Amino acid sequence: MKQKPLISFDYAIKYLLKDKGDYEIVEGFISALLNSRGYNNVKIVALLDTESNKEDEKSRRSLADLIVEDEEHHKYIIEIERNLERSFIHKACFNTSRLIIDNLAQRADFTEIIKVFHISILYFPVGNGPIHHGKTAITEIESDERLTVHLKDPDTGIVIDATDILPEYFFISVPLFNDRLEKEIDDWLYVMKYDDVPPTFHSPYMQKVADKLSVLKMTIGERDSYWYYRKQVCTDIDQFQSARAEGIEKGIEKGIEKGREEEKKNIALKMLAKGVKIEEVSEFTGLSVEDVRCLV
Repeated sequence: MKQKPLISFDYAIKYLLKDKGDYEIVEGFISALLNSRGYNNVKIVALLDTESNKEDEKSRRSLADLIVEDEEHHKYIIEIERNLERSFIHKACFNTSRLIIDNLAQRADFTEIIKVFHISILYFPVGNGPIHHGKTAITEIESDERLTVHLKDPDTGIVIDATDILPEYFFISVPLFNDRLEKEIDDWLYVMKYDDVPPTFHSPYMQKVADKLSVLKMTIGERDSYWYYRKQVCTDIDQFQSARAEGIEKGIEKGIEKGREEEKKNIALKMLAKGVKIEEVSEFTGLSVEDVRCLV
């Protein structure tokens, strides 16, 4: 069944979206994730050409920006990202806002805004479990009753709650998957964590995942692109860790320096309390005359 090694799932998303015939795998993943929060299965109807897709390769984190449609003909925008540890929530907020603006620029009416689901694939621990989900709920302050605003689409007749148009967020912390295969979404978490299909599975897409995502079945050009991508991911992580280490070191140095300044001021205050002249205090502590005067 299993054919090692498989390409990493974050890269696989881009790889699979090159061919409409391979959309089914990405649709299976998105549907399993949405199903976990009570939403229906979806099909991809379009790939978005957003500003995030026009960024340079080094700064881009978006793996896919899609329009999908569910079984009841509701359309959603799905954004999938691979994120580093620093500011991943801020980046998620920024990108959902930009997706809404990009989409609205093509429309004349604010009521035509399409709901955005943001999915962040994180290769570091967050919280106490592998999947976190968040949405905005608007409630009346005293009763805590949830606000609902029903709107009917004049063309389709579909009735929606307007407050549901607000974005929703999924943060998937891959390392925290506990390896228990109890639900369909667990199969996908296993693939993300191990670059392999699980020994037993619930998802009907796992056989196709194993067949399609084998590195051994890629052409030489595809394989070269894949290993270049993995190298860039490692470079991104190394750069972030180096920047964080440098920041910590600078923070320590700044703290030490601040401590020294505070100690000088404490000594200066004690000298001033004993009647030592400002000029002598300045000379002894190394503080400027102006700084000493400010302590008086």
